[in-house]
Amino acid sequence: MQTILDIIVPVFGLIAIGFLAGHFRILSEDVGQALAKFVFVVAVPVLLFRSLSQAAFGGSNPLALWAIYFGAVALAWTIGTVLIRRIAKADHRTGVIAGITSSFANTVFVALPTIQRAYGDIGLEPLLLILAIHLPIMMIASTLMVERAVILDARTGDGQSERVDVSATLKRVGRNLATNSIIIGIACGLLWRGTGLELESHFDQITQLIGSTAGPLALFSLGMSLTRYGLKGDLVSASLITFVSLVVQPGLVWLAASQFGLTTLWLNVAVLTAAAPAGVNAYLFAAYFGTGEKLAATTILLSTMLSVVTLSLWLSVLGVG
Repeated sequence: MQTILDIIVPVFGLIAIGFLAGHFRILSEDVGQALAKFVFVVAVPVLLFRSLSQAAFGGSNPLALWAIYFGAVALAWTIGTVLIRRIAKADHRTGVIAGITSSFANTVFVALPTIQRAYGDIGLEPLLLILAIHLPIMMIASTLMVERAVILDARTGDGQSERVDVSATLKRVGRNLATNSIIIGIACGLLWRGTGLELESHFDQITQLIGSTAGPLALFSLGMSLTRYGLKGDLVSASLITFVSLVVQPGLVWLAASQFGLTTLWLNVAVLTAAAPAGVNAYLFAAYFGTGEKLAATTILLSTMLSVVTLSLWLSVLGVG
């Protein structure tokens, strides 16, 4: 239990300090946004570059890891969509946003620092494999599913009748992925790894210093960002989606990974990644497509608050502490 506290208390303590700094205006919202941008554009890409360039995967096959993790994502997405469509009588577009929110875990701002504290840099290796395809898969799938939902709503006379220009949207997604700092960091790490060269001592120290800021600043800036989200809208729906995100999705990963023989470390990292609360990308999609904003915002806040309990429980289930 003490080991779990040693992992959880610093993680959520930093989130709480960031929230208080934002709530009491000790730091302005602009500072919080700048910190988050530094984490996303500089610190995390450098950490991923350094980790990937030096990782020793030991010849492990990532296909099983990808199949298990993204199979659980697909099921959690489906469950979240069906729940909101059936219980809240939501339209197809809001159902898709519910699915995205159920399954789009906060891999960068919560999973990464939690895993790093629990398992050290060795734990980042399987997380890197998930991150390598997580953002492209989730962004493309989200775009296509929203397009389908708009068509279905138009047919049933539910919601707006205009179609999203899927070709233009996919082009925009492609441009965003090509210029995404995390994707670039992963690509540069792979390229450096391909050369077989080690990081020169001074360069290694610089990347280590920058990368070491990723976890603390990610958690602090996440805390500051939570002041923008409130508990608004349908709390029942948000609670259901939170349950899918924090309990069902990691449970599916755990069951599948136990059956298909992932190593203990890879299983644990996959479960903890799936158990991270809903990420801000869910709200960004909701805002862009103009539907489900309150549901996404409420779920992000609720799942982040409750994940202090559920992540502790998952660490216990996984035998940590």
